[in-house]
Amino acid sequence: MGSNVELVWPEAEAYSSRVNNCSHANSSLAALRAKLSAEQLEQFKTSCFGHLLNIDKIQFSGQIVHGAVLRRVAGQGVKDLDGLSFLLGCDVAQFTRQDFCLITGLRFGEVPEVSSGESDGIRLRERYFIDEGITCNALEEAFLRCTEEDDIYKLALVYFAEYPWGSVSFDKTQDSLFSAPTKYVKSFENEDGRGKGKSKVTGTSRRNEKGKKDKHGEAQMSGWSFKGFTYAF
Repeated sequence: MGSNVELVWPEAEAYSSRVNNCSHANSSLAALRAKLSAEQLEQFKTSCFGHLLNIDKIQFSGQIVHGAVLRRVAGQGVKDLDGLSFLLGCDVAQFTRQDFCLITGLRFGEVPEVSSGESDGIRLRERYFIDEGITCNALEEAFLRCTEEDDIYKLALVYFAEYPWGSVSFDKTQDSLFSAPTKYVKSFENEDGRGKGKSKVTGTSRRNEKGKKDKHGEAQMSGWSFKGFTYAF
């Protein structure tokens, strides 16, 4: 089935690489476990996000991720795309927005507008987000500093259920899969020709450039950062 499929990376050009897992899922869920009471945690486990509490049992394998990404099917852009395709064995497999949604349970769509009125949502916003927008960092900080038991659980649900983290996380994950595993190009240079700064393609420091030697004369492995909800992939 996949014999006529063209890959972004021909097999002859495949290379090894270290993959840095930049997902914050483990730390976020650790904070959740620490803040919720035993009763609230059991309640959370019955929601569609309960399975996410098992993420710390998943062993992330950068080698498998990199190997799969090198098998990405050619001819696909990343913006406004529902998913990317990969040739695994003889079959073409897709990693789509729908797959991501089913795996994570995270909400997709636009950032919700807060309507007028005396709703509980407005109360939470006015109390915990007075001078700042509801960003990921602001929400996490509000959750961590909250001391009222009822609000702790409501903020936990907002963290997962109300804000469209699915859209945000999927886009970051797709961008990483699409652009990060690209061969390194020449870095910005000083006037004397010595390398300086980061790769124009990957943003990775020159010291990790493929083929670069360390001080002992040994070749260093290149690396790229995998961002978003990496465990879904």
